[in-house]
Amino acid sequence: MPSLGENACYLGYVAWCLRRKKGYLVGIAFIDEQTLFCARMGEQVCQMARYCRLHEPQTEQQGVETLALEWVQQHADEFSHDTVRQAFIQPALD
Repeated sequence: MPSLGENACYLGYVAWCLRRKKGYLVGIAFIDEQTLFCARMGEQVCQMARYCRLHEPQTEQQGVETLALEWVQQHADEFSHDTVRQAFIQPALD
């Protein structure tokens, strides 16, 4: 997660890998629920940063904080504890 710097590190293993025209799409299985939650929080920060970059012309008018809150309102459910827990438990049920 380049947005978080080189010290961002979450233990896991490659669960699957798909070759794409421009690289690979990789699925990571994390070692425990807490690690998954931390990685998802990191992903959330990256997604907020991306959202703000996409709306840069509006950034001066709205402010970064406003855009971040707007993103949270639209996507917070995707990163809830219950959603993370389901993602961690689901592979065991398959």
